[in-house]
Amino acid sequence: MKLENRCVVPASRDTTWDLMMDLPRVAPCVPGLSELESDGAGCFRGTLQAQAGPMRVNLTGTVRITAQDSDRGEARFLLEAADRRLGGSVKTTLDLRMNPTDDGQTELTIATDTAFMGALGTLGQPIIRRKAAATVEEFARNLAGLVERSG
Repeated sequence: MKLENRCVVPASRDTTWDLMMDLPRVAPCVPGLSELESDGAGCFRGTLQAQAGPMRVNLTGTVRITAQDSDRGEARFLLEAADRRLGGSVKTTLDLRMNPTDDGQTELTIATDTAFMGALGTLGQPIIRRKAAATVEEFARNLAGLVERSG
């Protein structure tokens, strides 16, 4: 399933880039994400809890930055996680694009391509799309708060 969401970050592209590439620092902005820890080799392990329709998921997995180009403001991440209780898993390629706006802020585009396996694959796309949009909106609010506190 492919999704694309956008939000505006009240910071310059350079500041936004630095935040987004510092995964432990930006992790608290992701709704439901906890326990993000580095393995020391560029891979991070964490747990994400979310409610999507009637299903509560508890995904444990990894995230790795697989490509980054600070000059273009683009980065790619690979996320792989599983919910042992439900017997399902997800694999996501996440692309970030950061474009400066005329007023000195940054438009952040988050494009994902996700494969859902097992029980997670039974959720309907409309439910997943609504949850993804709500999660990005909450992430954007949290990121704006982090920028203001860091200010």
